[in-house]
Amino acid sequence: MQTGVFAGSFCPVTKGHVDAIEKSAKLVDKLYVVLGVNVNKQYAIPADARLSMLKKALGHLNNVQVVQYDGLLTDFCKQVNADVMIKSVRNAMDLQAVIDLNDINLQSWSGQTVFVVGDKAYRHISSSLVRELAEFNQDIGAYVPQVCLDDIKKYLVG
Repeated sequence: MQTGVFAGSFCPVTKGHVDAIEKSAKLVDKLYVVLGVNVNKQYAIPADARLSMLKKALGHLNNVQVVQYDGLLTDFCKQVNADVMIKSVRNAMDLQAVIDLNDINLQSWSGQTVFVVGDKAYRHISSSLVRELAEFNQDIGAYVPQVCLDDIKKYLVG
């Protein structure tokens, strides 16, 4: 059985995240979607709310388990015996970041880091774009899962 890990901060979860996770779930028997928490970062949405929204957005995927983890992702991969860490790539900058991450991960974990290419329809979407649009009271419905829209607005729309 092949186990994968897909991680992010998901602040907020976007349609691009869901697309990439759906693609990732097809590559492995079991996929852990990990809500990572960086203690040095300020989030617009609390971790428990992001976790809840992520579970709603991914509830249709039977082989996906959504969890929160506060440590090094490679340590989580070792704990769940993950074979592969899957990252989403939207552009050349993302690809370079994944290559750099792979080099670092190999120092402490023997699994593989692979990537899925984001769907063309979603490549322009990022959590920071959604936060910025919401800050200016713009419609974010086209960018986030419908099932999470009201929850996201509660935290982001002033």
